[in-house]
Amino acid sequence: MANAKETETGGWAERLERLARLVPGVGTYQDREGLREADKRVRTYLAELLVNLGRGLEPTQQRLTEARQLDRLPALDRIGRQVSTLADRARLASYGFAGVFALHKVREREITLLHEFDVRLLEEIPRLESSIRALAEAAGQEDGFSEAAQAADDVLWRFKQGLDERDKLARGL
Repeated sequence: MANAKETETGGWAERLERLARLVPGVGTYQDREGLREADKRVRTYLAELLVNLGRGLEPTQQRLTEARQLDRLPALDRIGRQVSTLADRARLASYGFAGVFALHKVREREITLLHEFDVRLLEEIPRLESSIRALAEAAGQEDGFSEAAQAADDVLWRFKQGLDERDKLARGL
């Protein structure tokens, strides 16, 4: 019989997990579920970062509106919508995993590849951040706004291409 200390520290849950791993296939399922959950957390975090990047344009839009410099607002709005769309795509991207009783099973290696792809997308965030910041700064200056907007478009397009590749990988599993 388990003592109180084992029960308090999760000893019972750990023993149950070890017991479940003795059942053929359950341990592998738990491993895949862990990878799937990690992939979901990375994508959720990625989406949050993107949402915050889009919100970073709002003070600039507010300043321009108050100064009645409305000619740059459509470009800022377009960039903001692109960032928001990318955030939604990242958040709602395929898990790349089928349930326990599905006919088509995705193996751990395939889930790991999706997770690695998501981490590479995360590594692109500083580049996106830099281009969005440069755009916001250029919005208040006389020159360089169209170049900064084009640079932000280019970086967002490359990020979108990365999401497209990830989608292809997930669909091909």
